[in-house]
Amino acid sequence: MVRVAKFGGSSVASAEQFRKVKNIVELDDSRRFVVVSAVGKADKDDNKVTDLLYLCYAHIKYNINFDNIFKMIEDKFINIKNELGLNYDIEGELAKLKSEIKKGIDEEYLVSRGEYLTGLLMAEYLGYHFVDAKDLIFYNYNGKIDYLKTQNAFDNIIKEHDRLIIPGFYGSRPTGEVKIMTRGGGDVSGAIVANIADASVYENWTDVSGILMADPRIIDNPREIKVISYTELRELSYMGASVLHEEAIFPVRDKDIPIQIRNTNNPTAEGTIISDKKCASSDQIVTGIAGKKDFSIITIKKRHMANEVGLIAKALKIFAAFNVSIEHIPSGIDSFSVVVETNNVKPFIHELVAKIKEEIGADEINVTNEIALIATVGEAMKNTLGVSARLFGALGKVGVNIALISQTNDEINIIVGVNNRDYEKTINTLYDEFK
Repeated sequence: MVRVAKFGGSSVASAEQFRKVKNIVELDDSRRFVVVSAVGKADKDDNKVTDLLYLCYAHIKYNINFDNIFKMIEDKFINIKNELGLNYDIEGELAKLKSEIKKGIDEEYLVSRGEYLTGLLMAEYLGYHFVDAKDLIFYNYNGKIDYLKTQNAFDNIIKEHDRLIIPGFYGSRPTGEVKIMTRGGGDVSGAIVANIADASVYENWTDVSGILMADPRIIDNPREIKVISYTELRELSYMGASVLHEEAIFPVRDKDIPIQIRNTNNPTAEGTIISDKKCASSDQIVTGIAGKKDFSIITIKKRHMANEVGLIAKALKIFAAFNVSIEHIPSGIDSFSVVVETNNVKPFIHELVAKIKEEIGADEINVTNEIALIATVGEAMKNTLGVSARLFGALGKVGVNIALISQTNDEINIIVGVNNRDYEKTINTLYDEFK
């Protein structure tokens, strides 16, 4: 059995957190491959190393002195080294980096150094072999992972070293330059390593004990989700539920490797298992509820629309020309609606509406703002009668007016659009109905 363990920024934020990581890794001999994020916030008033590195780059870009910011980065790494009694010359690495910054440095290379330096210290502390991610995770020219090259590199490394520390968040372009991932990309790095290592499980260690059924800022002490499918997680992540980078699913899903969300600060907690082998349970019809505020519904009406081929396609081309992403397209006989994020259309909403009216000859176009979308997600819903009736009935009882209804074809997600002011009430009502 092989486990890949990825530790997020909060899990490596201090010497105390490093000790927790060591205890976790040493507790199970199968945790052979460890991926680390950059040193994160030690407390709510602290700064993440990655944020400080971005700030450094912004300073040098405009010829502003960055010494004070860089000193904060130095202090973080040197304090961890000294508190743990490590020998690695992290001071030398930091001095070299500062010199490179002054000479002019690539932004992606600079911000990747947080993971790189964290990995160097963790490698010594655990007694694992350090592998620079640029020598392991390779990209094609199209920006996709070159799995063949990555697999070959991994296979060659483990011929000599069977326990590895790998910094997350970056890899290398075909030219050899560092390429970073989007924020939270360390989750993706861990998933890639799990894929090439043929791991039995990919453990993602963070500061929460798994995924919750609803936002704890809205619901007091929401139920923890024990098991969730990849599809359910994708639906919830898209609607704002954020524990894991949504792109981390694909590398492990290809090989049926389950992801386990664990808490570094509470390692005995079971956490959440993410797997397509989830069994639908009759007592858990709804897996999770998530939502976002500030959408707009653009409703386009035209008589005899159903007889006109390609009308909706024409409208969508106009949205594409304005570079607007579309969330949902509910339609009727003589009308259809396009749901978009308000901020994406606000600067040019009048021009957009005029263009649609001109191009498709719409009889009427209405724009409704301040809409919140709430998704109720669960694979068991498709095999359970009356879920929609319960959902709409519960909202009707508390006086929530539904402006939009959308359901996926696979019946695992029911989305309702309500006024922003009813956002919290809707989530509370649906949670009480299906918890």
